[in-house]
Amino acid sequence: KQWYQRRVAITAGQTRNWPELEKFAKSKKSPIGYSPFVMACIDNNNKAEAIRYIERVSKEEQVEFYIDLNMPEKAAEIAKSAKSIDLLDNVLNAIGSQNTVLTETINSFKNSL
Repeated sequence: KQWYQRRVAITAGQTRNWPELEKFAKSKKSPIGYSPFVMACIDNNNKAEAIRYIERVSKEEQVEFYIDLNMPEKAAEIAKSAKSIDLLDNVLNAIGSQNTVLTETINSFKNSL
């Protein structure tokens, strides 16, 4: 597992070889999951590449990653699809009072659950 994590870190962080990272991710099921792939992409400011791997992690992680990527609308969608008030609250806490339209949408989602 350590070798696998190191390979992800080197491929993404040091070489920024995104096609190689994708090839590595598709070669076989990851024994460490796909969160390290997403984190490596986020750490290297590659939002588009991070989004490729987000669907492979749990709904809870997806919400957090979309929040990290400054995509609260997508995070709210995932939280709603997971039917989780806690995840919707996480999104609300992340956006604070800056987005009243999204806040109203999330509260509507919560009321529908």
